[in-house]
Amino acid sequence: MSTKKRKVDAECRIYNEEWGVKYFFVETKDQKASCVICSESVAVLKEYNLRRHYETKHLSTYSKFSGTEKYESMKRGLETQRNLFTRKFAENESVTRTSYKIVLKMTERGKPFTDGNFIKECMMEAANDLCPEKADLFGSISLSASSVVRRTEELGENIVLQISEKAKNLLWYSLALDESTDLSSTSQLLVFIRGVNLDFQITEELASVCSMHGTTTGKDIFMEVQKTLQNYNLQWNQLRGVTVDGGKNMAGVRKGLVGQIRTQLEDLQIPGALFIHCIIHQQALCGKDLDISCVLKPVVSAVNFIRGHALNHRQFQAFLEEIDSDFCDLPYHTAVRWLSCGKVLFRFYKLRNEIDVFLTEKDRADPQLSDPTWLSKLSFLVDITSHMNELNLKLQGKDNLVCDLYRIIKGFRRKLSLFVAQLEGENFSHFHCFKEFCATIAEDVNLDFPKKIIRDLKKHFLKRFSDLDRIESDILQFQNPFDCNLDDVPVELQLELIDLQANDLLKEKHREGKLVEFYRCLPDVEFPKLKKFAAGMASLFGTTYVCEQTFSKMKYVKSTHRTRLTDEHLKAILLIGCSNSKPNIDDILKAIRQFHKSH
Repeated sequence: MSTKKRKVDAECRIYNEEWGVKYFFVETKDQKASCVICSESVAVLKEYNLRRHYETKHLSTYSKFSGTEKYESMKRGLETQRNLFTRKFAENESVTRTSYKIVLKMTERGKPFTDGNFIKECMMEAANDLCPEKADLFGSISLSASSVVRRTEELGENIVLQISEKAKNLLWYSLALDESTDLSSTSQLLVFIRGVNLDFQITEELASVCSMHGTTTGKDIFMEVQKTLQNYNLQWNQLRGVTVDGGKNMAGVRKGLVGQIRTQLEDLQIPGALFIHCIIHQQALCGKDLDISCVLKPVVSAVNFIRGHALNHRQFQAFLEEIDSDFCDLPYHTAVRWLSCGKVLFRFYKLRNEIDVFLTEKDRADPQLSDPTWLSKLSFLVDITSHMNELNLKLQGKDNLVCDLYRIIKGFRRKLSLFVAQLEGENFSHFHCFKEFCATIAEDVNLDFPKKIIRDLKKHFLKRFSDLDRIESDILQFQNPFDCNLDDVPVELQLELIDLQANDLLKEKHREGKLVEFYRCLPDVEFPKLKKFAAGMASLFGTTYVCEQTFSKMKYVKSTHRTRLTDEHLKAILLIGCSNSKPNIDDILKAIRQFHKSH
């Protein structure tokens, strides 16, 4: 005959208040009994267990005490002791939480680890004046360099865990990659991930900072990318697109990263992903391909003469201040900066008369500054680079959809066609500086140079962006599924598109202009294939802007004063400073068993 083993939880044993006076016990919060004399606990609420403990350990000493007075006194003492421990624990937890929050703010702004001591000194000065009774509490906040380093690592690890959790639910993901060398000659590879889950929630995060101390070939970069995908448990069949710059180690179709990924997908028999050359980079190359050296070289030479000598620079600034000029200085020309050329040409054109006077006084007179033909070229380039800079600014930013970026490029192509037609008719409506200059001179201006520049620019814009032109039908279908030709879309999407185009409520939702919200509200049951297609398009990176933005932060963080910053610490700082996810300090605190104050 089998007997069932009794379980204590099933017996519903309840603490009896009479046991307190008889055996000097009190009930605890975890439904156990604790002795008010020795603080030992009895796990099972059974009178026999309490009585045995009392008679065995305390009967000879406490049998002379009768009534509730002694019991209540000892009970209050025990509760006071517990409250003290609870209050100290809560206080230590609050101090530790504050330390994490301060370190988070420091790291987001790229401050050195040693600045924690300075921040603590400032807090102590404020506490001593405003709330001296709390000075000891402020002094217990741990902000030493070693504490800041440790907390920065923990905050970075928490962000990686959050990204890993989000990566588990991604339907599609795309990558944006770029590589640059820091001040310690270490090549840093940034891998950004942009993914979309079944609920059409977009995740865009810095997935990894890969420090490469050896070669940086396409194969080396591919190995780092493969490690990153493995760390986040991302599969190759989920990859929708890869966006890179035009470097050979990145964009090479054989030995470059693009070629390596394409080979990997072919070996796994996975349909090819989309490979996109950064749209901003292509736009910048269109401008660099123009032959404007006849204007740019004299401008750069004059600017370098003024800015390159400290005395010349001071005298030029004093001269501008003396004549009450609208501008106080000239900027340098930097070829690697997207907007530099346009800004330099614009400022030089506006200060051309002042520069002519200053150079003449320095016996460096430039005859081109009084040559109408050269000045007309300068004024026209000011206008066209202004249009290019305006385009560049529109393409910048995070979370941009590839359809919006492609629409901007197509719009600029149409503008170039308009410019060509208007120059043929000597209409300068969209070239304000050129029109203003032409109005100040008596003779007619030769339009051969402006026409050549516009035609060349139009040719470059038509030649580039071929990677986007190839998927134009997909982009248009994603951007406006209600206005696409059913013959141009894949067969598996045709029936769902017909149902969608017949739905007036969804058509009204699309007119609101929020494309992501529109696809998010599509019913999964009715439009599963269309929603999956849209999720893939929404995951695409159009540019590597996020990489360039992070490199700017990296150069600030790993400056000439912090060249010994380790790769792991640099990665943690960039993750915290560039991630859309905020570290969950509560989760970090839950893993800490004991909170330590600063000593």
